[in-house]
Amino acid sequence: MSAALSNDGLLKAVRIIVTILMAILGVGFVGLAIAMPIIFFSQSHLAEAMVADAPGSLAVALSTIIAVLALGMVLIALAFHFLQLLKRIVGSVGEGDPFIADNADRLSRMAWIAIAIEVLKLPLGALALYLVQFFESDAMKIDAQFSLTGILLALILFILARVFRHGAALRADLEGTV
Repeated sequence: MSAALSNDGLLKAVRIIVTILMAILGVGFVGLAIAMPIIFFSQSHLAEAMVADAPGSLAVALSTIIAVLALGMVLIALAFHFLQLLKRIVGSVGEGDPFIADNADRLSRMAWIAIAIEVLKLPLGALALYLVQFFESDAMKIDAQFSLTGILLALILFILARVFRHGAALRADLEGTV
């Protein structure tokens, strides 16, 4: 690692922030994994919390809650992997060698993950909106919107992947001529 990059405050800050975010996502994943059996085995509490005129049965509410938790776990796992890839790219920048084919592949995978997250948010939001009718909804606020920001992020990542692929190819050509 070059001396200038090893002392780069931005790279250090990004490494720290990404690591903290990964830890938070890990805790969230474990929390959802623990919540699934707890909810499954505490069906009586769930039945007590349901509104009297709920349109479906306890089994429907329970399966919907489990589906929401499972989709949440998938989204967290995708976000965690996104951050892992980002951390590897930041590491290669710190080593002074970012224009490599691996980083182009990482950026492409990050773009696909961003798209997958946006797509998976739709059924998650629909399930959450369906679930609201089983319980008092005064305290619940559900944002089930499609985000253009996530799609824009994916497009930017796809373009950056091409830039990195081109940079890696130029570097390989340069090394071949020296």
